[in-house]
Amino acid sequence: MERDPGIYDSLAAVLTYPDATFEDIFDRCMRLLDGSEGDHATPREEWVAQLRDQSPEQRKEAYAQSFDMSPKCTLELGWHLFGESYDRGTFLVWMRGKLREFSIAESTDLPDHLRHVLPVLGRLEPEEADRFSTACVLPAMEIIRDGLTESSLYTPLVNTICTWLESRHGPSSHDSTSLPVLTEQHEELLRAEGL
Repeated sequence: MERDPGIYDSLAAVLTYPDATFEDIFDRCMRLLDGSEGDHATPREEWVAQLRDQSPEQRKEAYAQSFDMSPKCTLELGWHLFGESYDRGTFLVWMRGKLREFSIAESTDLPDHLRHVLPVLGRLEPEEADRFSTACVLPAMEIIRDGLTESSLYTPLVNTICTWLESRHGPSSHDSTSLPVLTEQHEELLRAEGL
């Protein structure tokens, strides 16, 4: 499948703390998803209208309640995959390297935040993107989705993104022993140590 980093960048932007540009970002994201989903489109008119009807302050409050108030819903994917183990540090190093490789600017968020992960995913070669999505991105996003309340304005958006990623890259695989990120990073560290 042909790569289109713009869709991934838009997904990342719409999952960033909402500011004055949110409506434009959201509209662009929905148009890109509509043009790329094909048979995997999901009905969303009601929640799109609901999200658009919110004031900027209400959107900010909904975002904070959805993603900042519970560790189960943090957008830092490494936390969901590894907790505070050494492997999360390995994942953060790998992500920082990919951000540099693809000239993606880091923000104040950690490198494993979805605002960084999704743009990296959109720039990986197709086979590597599929492995990364099914082993890392989708499993973590499913944890976030399961942690969100039904009343959250962001629940339908996270559902839509999960469905879209699965249609592009395949279903999630919860086999943490074969995470491509860790395998590659551990091999690089061993080479650097001369082992």
